[in-house]
Amino acid sequence: MKAELIFQYRAELGEGMNLFPDGKMRWVDLPRGSSFIWDDGKNHNWQKFPFEISKILPWKNGAAVLGQPGVLLIDSQGNEVERIQLNELGSNLRCSDGVVLPNGELLLGILDADLTPHLGRLVHIRHDRTVKTIVDRTSISNGVTLLADGVHIAWADSPKKIIEVFEFDYDRSELSPPKHYADLPEGNGLIDGMCADSEGGIWAALWKGSGVAHFDGTGKCVEVINFDSPNVTSCAFDASDDLILTTGTATLSEDEINRYQGAGGLWRIRRADHGVRGAKVHIATL
Repeated sequence: MKAELIFQYRAELGEGMNLFPDGKMRWVDLPRGSSFIWDDGKNHNWQKFPFEISKILPWKNGAAVLGQPGVLLIDSQGNEVERIQLNELGSNLRCSDGVVLPNGELLLGILDADLTPHLGRLVHIRHDRTVKTIVDRTSISNGVTLLADGVHIAWADSPKKIIEVFEFDYDRSELSPPKHYADLPEGNGLIDGMCADSEGGIWAALWKGSGVAHFDGTGKCVEVINFDSPNVTSCAFDASDDLILTTGTATLSEDEINRYQGAGGLWRIRRADHGVRGAKVHIATL
């Protein structure tokens, strides 16, 4: 199995690749506040924000943008209609990865921009706009994804090099305490963004690991697919069930950027090679 470079781009920190119900994908260059639409092999600029943005999730009236100050609800015309404030504007805290829960609420991470340990948290945003901390004192909250069963949510605090899972109680809108699920084999960097397949598996982008790890439904790492980009940041299945991956040039020297021509670009592993389908897409209904 191999990955191919499909879009050469020098993203500083490409992140948040995510499929929308319209069949198009959204992704960001996080530090630059730039957002894009990836559609049928073509990349289009979407919106530019005056602060860091980490992911764009589908919302019933448009998009939910995870940004430095919090969650921005953007309508289909591109207008901000509401802001759910989580961090002081200009503070060192920003939103990280996030996922839409089965009832349309949000679960997302917050971290310190300097990656100072234990300053972050994982929070649950309910329909009534209450914000509940699920895990406190996190370091690099990353890779949160809803598994195919629609009940379990996988999550990683990157420095731990493990995947933990929560169980979501739909009727009570509550998450259980996290339980250990999987270990990243040594020598593969850190777990960054993750996505789920329809067979109960998890795919994890590997920061400083030059690839993506595939875990089966039991939590066993069954394969690591390596390719020529050191910092792999996120992954998601597209409408054709190809796996699309973002990468970054952050932390690389000029020599390394020149050596790794695909660093910062988009990569693909074809469905014909990986053999699975993506899990169901959920829409935020905040």
